[in-house]
Amino acid sequence: MLHMTDLPALALMALVVAISLWALIDCARTPADRVRFVPKLLWLLFLLHGSVLATLAWVYFGRKSIADMNQTPIRRTGACVQA
Repeated sequence: MLHMTDLPALALMALVVAISLWALIDCARTPADRVRFVPKLLWLLFLLHGSVLATLAWVYFGRKSIADMNQTPIRRTGACVQA
């Protein structure tokens, strides 16, 4: 039987599972050239382990931000420049 005191623990477990699944799907969908430090397969194996630490590591260290990908200056073409 489920007691009212069990609901916060169940909610926390559901949140951890949801965030872990999100990180796993995000890693699987991230292109390999945006993955940092270790190969994508290692990140997937690390995330499949299912720890919260793995999820936090993926979010903070695993992928490059889009700003990091665009290190070249923006080139303006003649069609976009206004007189």
